[in-house]
Amino acid sequence: MVKSRFTGKEYDPSPTKTIRLVNMNQVAAYMAYGLELLDLYESKDHKTGKHILVAVFDRESTNEAYKLWCEHKLN
Repeated sequence: MVKSRFTGKEYDPSPTKTIRLVNMNQVAAYMAYGLELLDLYESKDHKTGKHILVAVFDRESTNEAYKLWCEHKLN
């Protein structure tokens, strides 16, 4: 378990338990959909070396939102 310095929430960071998003439009849509943001942290883009924000969500709770996002139905 890790504790977010941003949200103060504890979560299992393993890829089977969480997802990481860098598309802030998708992050905002997930939050508007009612999903809980577990963490937000700074990282670097591997291709450009530029700073990026990474948002962490619970994998299981994002299934429906991801489906709607892919169908362009999540506003």
